[in-house]
Amino acid sequence: MTIRCDEEVQHSLKQRIFDELLPFVAKPGRYIGNEFNMIRKSPAEYDTRVALVFPDVYEVGMSYMGFPILYHLLNRQPRVYAERAFAPWLDMAEQMRSKAVPLFSLETFTPLADFDVVGFTLQYELHYTSIVDLIDLAGLPLRALERQHGPLVIGGGPSVFNPEPVAEFFDLLVIGDGEEALPEVVAAVQRAKQGTWSRQALLQACAQIPGVYVPQFYQPHYAPSGAFAGLIPSSSGIPERIRARIVSTLDANNYPGRPLVPVISTTHDRVSLEIARGCSRGCRFCNAGMIYRPVRQRSVADLTAQAVANIDHTGYDEVSLVSLSTSDYEELEALLTQLQAQLGPRMVNLSFPSLRPEKFTPQLARFAKGVRKSGLTLAPEAGTQRLRDVINKTTTAEDLLRAVDLAFREGWRLVKLYFMIGQPTETDQDLEGMIELIHQVVALGRRHHGVKINVSVSPFIPKAITPFQWVAQDPPQETRRKIELVRSRTRDRAVKVSWRDAEVAEIEGVLARGDRRLAPVILHAWRSGSRLEGWSEHFSYENWQQGLRAQQLTAAQFTGGYADDAALPWDHLEKGVTKKFLRDEYQRALGQAVTNDCREADCNRCGLMGQPLCQEIIDRDRIEAPAEKTEQALEMPRGELLPRPHEGIWVRLHYSRGEEMRWISHLDFIHVFERAMRRARWPVVYSEGFNPHPRMSFGPPLPTGYTSRAEYLDIQLAEADPEWLIASLAQQLPGGVSPGKILPTPRKPRALGDVIDSAEYGIHWPVQPWPDDMAARIDGLLQQTELEAVRQKAGEAARRVDIRPYIKNISVQNRRLHVISHIDHGKSVRMDEIINLLFPLQSDRVRMARYERIALWITQAGVPCSPLDVAATMKNLD
Repeated sequence: MTIRCDEEVQHSLKQRIFDELLPFVAKPGRYIGNEFNMIRKSPAEYDTRVALVFPDVYEVGMSYMGFPILYHLLNRQPRVYAERAFAPWLDMAEQMRSKAVPLFSLETFTPLADFDVVGFTLQYELHYTSIVDLIDLAGLPLRALERQHGPLVIGGGPSVFNPEPVAEFFDLLVIGDGEEALPEVVAAVQRAKQGTWSRQALLQACAQIPGVYVPQFYQPHYAPSGAFAGLIPSSSGIPERIRARIVSTLDANNYPGRPLVPVISTTHDRVSLEIARGCSRGCRFCNAGMIYRPVRQRSVADLTAQAVANIDHTGYDEVSLVSLSTSDYEELEALLTQLQAQLGPRMVNLSFPSLRPEKFTPQLARFAKGVRKSGLTLAPEAGTQRLRDVINKTTTAEDLLRAVDLAFREGWRLVKLYFMIGQPTETDQDLEGMIELIHQVVALGRRHHGVKINVSVSPFIPKAITPFQWVAQDPPQETRRKIELVRSRTRDRAVKVSWRDAEVAEIEGVLARGDRRLAPVILHAWRSGSRLEGWSEHFSYENWQQGLRAQQLTAAQFTGGYADDAALPWDHLEKGVTKKFLRDEYQRALGQAVTNDCREADCNRCGLMGQPLCQEIIDRDRIEAPAEKTEQALEMPRGELLPRPHEGIWVRLHYSRGEEMRWISHLDFIHVFERAMRRARWPVVYSEGFNPHPRMSFGPPLPTGYTSRAEYLDIQLAEADPEWLIASLAQQLPGGVSPGKILPTPRKPRALGDVIDSAEYGIHWPVQPWPDDMAARIDGLLQQTELEAVRQKAGEAARRVDIRPYIKNISVQNRRLHVISHIDHGKSVRMDEIINLLFPLQSDRVRMARYERIALWITQAGVPCSPLDVAATMKNLD
């Protein structure tokens, strides 16, 4: 069924990527894997291999909550190896295509075509062109019907509740929660391999798995007018409707105790703790609130145990409490108390996503006094109470203003407000109400010095399986008018207004409620260059317009709304929330009637009454009325006092950075090292003040793409046992970093960046011939009294620098260049600048060179000494 690459071939592909592709891309760290806690297996020992693919760049995909759960679950299955892949940035995709390198996994650098299952996350409609691009990069036929061999291409995630625009590209889709369904699909693949089933036989078997949708077994039908008329199974034995999978409990065993720790910065560099799934508030615009029903909460004990284990094994200094409505978690105060007791003494902060203003209490604010206050996010969504009633948003203006005032009084300097425009029944009076509410928030802010208000305005996009799935979406010109009205009336130095583009919103709306007629439109956009469209700079409205015109379609056919008795492209998919409930909620919206949270009132009969949690709520309401909650002050346990700066011992560490870490930037490496020290439980001394950080000092930054034998770090510790420090750290460092020796110093040393004054480098070309005239080139360069290099930082003008004073000597030893450079308080020459001057107009010589830092020196009494020797001298003198 698949073609296997042996480990030698995989190593060869990895070496090609490192040597021939990464020198030519802007952020090579995205493509190297090597994360701490990465699961490493021998592929030959596992008969079923799954590639989990996120259709956006590494930094975004690694921050997605569902990814680590599925990675962990699948790798626990017998004889299964799950690996990961992400969308390359445009520069990397160009290199891959030009050099015939297929899309590969980060664990073993195996081409995705050699896997048994390639599973995509459908997180966002504007990822669809990237999904097509990744299938193509993997070397697979784009449409499922064209794939007679090779891996199954499957999908799952929130957008699968209307997957029809991309249905033709997938062999199957998992609808709903994947924790149970995905392992069942993989088990079917294992049985198919053992029994040598045909591809059709495997798909037939998968179609019988609850929650699995095989698009090719369903045929769309259209009315004479061209309107969608329904999907009909094309063969017997295929279910007419697919019921979404729902896991009844959030099993603690499904969450990894050792999450992956990236070696580059990601969107969310922290532990993400899913405290609950689902929301019962019933906001009528909210797709997530409907498709993730019912609410399932995890216990305080399970959450505390996971948080502690995750901090132990990652070294992160922040835990984010994640759910659709964190402030609705019923045991929030008890959870916060437990987490603070366990993690507060370890300098771990807790953070929250958007909070409901009515739930932002003085108790919660007092707890958050120990948290870094980067900003408090509140989402009133609409500007008037009338419109908030329409959308079933229970927040009042008074709730919002009270929460903002409390936040400013408790030390927050930034408040972020989220609004939507274009919601059903909205008028300009509602926009005037939004403007007035923003002005009232600004007025509150003026009572507190130095505060800022960020306002985000998003066009409303109707989504499937919501009470507003039938309504029309504002056209772009109306969206632009409304945005301009809000923007022009909220000009204030304290306010920053941002918004989503009207054209982006329109295309998202087309894809959110479209049908299979959009598949060729997606292909047209992709072939015209559209990909990575979650990034605004890569979105092309014209590509989509051309694609629609080519199919004789218009955006309005999909954004103009549906009659409430019309066939909908997603009618064959059942979440469990009934169409009757959604239709009734729509009518209640038109009547401005509020539907109460079913956890705080009677069951709303949404269709999920048979779910265990819903039964618990119904039974509880039958037995007794909910007890009235009383606010209690949240007692904050005191953490251990950290050592004061004058109490610590300074030590100097020598370490090396090898091949696996040469594509990591200096700033990213600092984070890697800090997390390793936290995992090793080094007794690090922190600075004082509002935002404590480890008291440490690195040597001169190592440029990205260099290896090094001579890296140094000074750090202050509460106590220092050199043998234990080295042993504990070595176990916690990712591949490619090796600690050497550590020496205590009798006092705080001068910053390494100030005292290191020379360096030695080696340069060679492993895949390019050695030039015969190298000696002549070096002589010509060293005879110059001035050598000009051009340097430019992002967002700054280019500047010319004379680098000749920083070049001490260049020599050749065994077909390697050896360079001795001078360093003046951090200022020096880059080796690539020297190569650029030696080989003008030969950019490949610069990029394909291998650079190694061999030594760093501190001159004492005219003699160059290593930083470790200097530390030893300090100790002996004292």
